[in-house]
Amino acid sequence: MKTILTTLNAKYIHTSLALRWLYVANKDKFDISFKEYTIKEDLAKISDELLAMQIDVLGLSVSIWNVSQTRMLVALLKKENPDLIIILGGPEVSYEPEFFLQNWDIDYVISGEGEFVFGELLNAIENNELADMPGVSARNRISRHIVQADMERLASLPSPYMLDEDRTDVQNRLVYFETSRGCPYQCQYCLSSLEKGVRYFPQNYILSNLKYLIDNDVKQIKFLDRTFNLNKNHTLTVFDFLIKNYRPNLSCQFEVYADLLSDEMIDYLNTNLPENYFRFEIGIQSTYEPTNIAVKRKQDFPLLADNVRKIMAGGKVDLHLDLIAGLPYETLDRFIKSFNDVFEFGAKEVQLGFLKMLRGTNLRRYADKYGYKYDEEPPYEIEYNADISRVELDRIHEAEHALEKFWNSGRFSQTMDVIFTKYYKGRYFELFDEIGQYYKQQRLPHRGYQLEDLFRYLDNFLQTKGLNLFQYLRSDYYNNFTRRPQGFWKEQIDKKKRKQLLYQIGQDRVFLSKYNLNRRIIEKQTAVDHISENDYQLTVFMGSTRLVLPYSVSYE
Repeated sequence: MKTILTTLNAKYIHTSLALRWLYVANKDKFDISFKEYTIKEDLAKISDELLAMQIDVLGLSVSIWNVSQTRMLVALLKKENPDLIIILGGPEVSYEPEFFLQNWDIDYVISGEGEFVFGELLNAIENNELADMPGVSARNRISRHIVQADMERLASLPSPYMLDEDRTDVQNRLVYFETSRGCPYQCQYCLSSLEKGVRYFPQNYILSNLKYLIDNDVKQIKFLDRTFNLNKNHTLTVFDFLIKNYRPNLSCQFEVYADLLSDEMIDYLNTNLPENYFRFEIGIQSTYEPTNIAVKRKQDFPLLADNVRKIMAGGKVDLHLDLIAGLPYETLDRFIKSFNDVFEFGAKEVQLGFLKMLRGTNLRRYADKYGYKYDEEPPYEIEYNADISRVELDRIHEAEHALEKFWNSGRFSQTMDVIFTKYYKGRYFELFDEIGQYYKQQRLPHRGYQLEDLFRYLDNFLQTKGLNLFQYLRSDYYNNFTRRPQGFWKEQIDKKKRKQLLYQIGQDRVFLSKYNLNRRIIEKQTAVDHISENDYQLTVFMGSTRLVLPYSVSYE
């Protein structure tokens, strides 16, 4: 009985740890393999390729980002081969298996961690036995049990991080890694709130697998632990191991609960951590206490804020701070306050998300209590609730587009610094909101634009506010290139004069010697900008570095 495990990842660089766990748990007992695709690939081609393998059983991992495409893929597969047995698993299907069994042409749903129960199900199918086991649902039998795999037993399996199938490609993809499973918190919008307790893998297992990944030139490791820093000793053990085994060009990302960070831990990181090595994702979501109480999110914002500032002061950890628009009791004005509270920290990234009413969550179950209207199709994003209107959420969406382009992209650092220091201090959301409304009024595109367009749009917006920040925009623009670019502005120097000027500079031996340049670098790698009557600014592109030099022309 030939079995394939597959899923549709969001991007090629992503990998599915779930498939690999299922594979290593069952590869010695069944004819089983795994193959990954992406949500942008042609579903008909995927279907044809899978069917050409002459498989008997297909296991599909379903998440919120691939559920629509997976449903279409199932329909294509069953149309061509009605006898194909299809088993679904993953967070999207675990808590409402009856919905998928009633509405999709599938055979089974596994709820929870399926590494071992999947093998039991395959064995039952192979022997034509009734699949009567906890965590497995069929049309005639729905199981409400959410399976949890034994951690020691998992650790005894061949490592899902050391597969021969990944050896040639592991350096080019994002590696997902887990040191624990479960979450101690009860946030009502999150599926993790439905899990009971936190379970850890053995320490030696964690460290040996991390050593393998480090030694095999992995570039990015994203830790999947819901709250990585829950256990102080565990956290310090892993951090200390990673720091002692630091390797350039490796970055590690963790989800941490900032309230739990001790001064000792922060000092340890600020003292010992190499730069550009760790990235912390901190879910703040809201700074409004009635909102946090409503969704059962425990948060001490003054303590969190103090810890975030200490991390920021150390300059070693990149911070990614999360907010959610559309939570209970948070009006537009109160959301703006939450946004500005969080943005004030100056983190490298502020992610503005929108509440999604995930299947199985308590917030979805009690949506009427808060007046929620949400999209019935994935990703189940809210349209409005009793405290915030559709129009207001649309406005936040426009601001979110501006936030991504002009802050989170990191392309406009100097310009943004000047704006927030001099003109919009403390009014961070207001800037992105105004840019968003400008985009809407001018019907500017959110997709299909060039980098030059972004700079031009922002320059034009700032001019409507009476702000001339061109010199900062130009500097930010140049910082995005390793070779001389074309520019986003109307040239003040015609081509003939520019050529003559560069030739003249290229003949200035004193100048060239002073900055260790030559004529070819001046003529091929240098942008020249007119500053005043006879004064110019030269930007010399030297790969990853740039020289910014003044140059004056004297006329006899």
